[in-house]
Amino acid sequence: MKRIVLFFLMITALFGLQAQKVTLSGYIKDMQGLYYLENPLILTSRKTFQSTTYNQFHNRINLEWQVASNLRMELGVRNRITAGKLVGDIPGYAALFEADNGLIDLSWNLAEKQNWFMNTSIDRFYIDYTLKNFQLRAGRQRINWGINLVWNPNDLFNAFSYIDFDYEERPGSDAILFTWYSSGSSSLDLAMKSDSSGNHTIAARYLFNFHDYDIQFIGGKNGDDFVLGGGWSGSIKDVSFRGEGSLFTPLYGKVKSSNTSVSATISADYTFKNSLFIHSAFLFNSSGSTKPGNGISLLNPNNNLSAKNLSVGKYEVFGQISYPVNPIFAINLAGMLNPSDGSSYLGPTATISLQDNLELMLTAQLMLGETGSEYGNMGNMYAGFGRLRWSF
Repeated sequence: MKRIVLFFLMITALFGLQAQKVTLSGYIKDMQGLYYLENPLILTSRKTFQSTTYNQFHNRINLEWQVASNLRMELGVRNRITAGKLVGDIPGYAALFEADNGLIDLSWNLAEKQNWFMNTSIDRFYIDYTLKNFQLRAGRQRINWGINLVWNPNDLFNAFSYIDFDYEERPGSDAILFTWYSSGSSSLDLAMKSDSSGNHTIAARYLFNFHDYDIQFIGGKNGDDFVLGGGWSGSIKDVSFRGEGSLFTPLYGKVKSSNTSVSATISADYTFKNSLFIHSAFLFNSSGSTKPGNGISLLNPNNNLSAKNLSVGKYEVFGQISYPVNPIFAINLAGMLNPSDGSSYLGPTATISLQDNLELMLTAQLMLGETGSEYGNMGNMYAGFGRLRWSF
């Protein structure tokens, strides 16, 4: 860690020499959260968990240094102080923040007490070099091959959970990405990622346009699987129409506990003349289950997610409706349903623009279903959040 800090100090000094070429942005957020479980969770023989609160102060810093016309560096740092009853109630909660599955561990709990802790993590740290029609990016970055807005079976490098609403930037991965722009509407990507467990993802994507549809094909190695996939993005009249899917099959000679599987999704969205937005999507995950099993946790929604396993259930349905009531006030309602076990997720949200760079968000997350179901893993669970965000 000392070497990394020293390196950052050197980079900062260089930034100072080229201040006119440095762009600084980010935000400061303060969020208050509340959780309530309809069925108390037994932690020990003397302790149960039913309701709890916490507060999180969250600062993000994005630094971009345009070293030359064809070379730039980018650094993204998250600083979070989390305090409250929740930290003491949930064993190992602080460790969830410190966990880093990247090739290099770039997440640290700088201070940790019984009811609070401070975490600093780096989720973007890369160099980007372009030469004519070629681009090379190396370091911690987000390689976004996903097309749909909720589930992305083509996102082999850094899958994310829609439920994780407070992480707009989405996770990154330690990777090398090479892109050849063969024309104004087509490109070829070659990418490789490694993680702390020694797993490698090596894949290629070809993207092109055909009759106003953006179409892509992907193929490569994802962990112990060979993967083939593809997707499209276009419209049917005024309705946006998207889809993507991937087939995963065990590599020859590998011992696998699972067989060939398919993950695929399709979605459509439409914006009315009065700005009312509606969106629906469907996911099929052949590795998923139609029976009760381990469900989703609001405390760590990104856990064990991958392009191969984007859900617990075999079938998932999503719906969303949003409307800007006026220029400063907007409302949104999103929901997910597992039709096999009847469990569901609901997320109503209201946002208020207090000033140009100051926003207040009020949201709730309702995990509903029988105990053991996907969204009702511990029975009905309710959470509410109030967040104030200042962007700079």
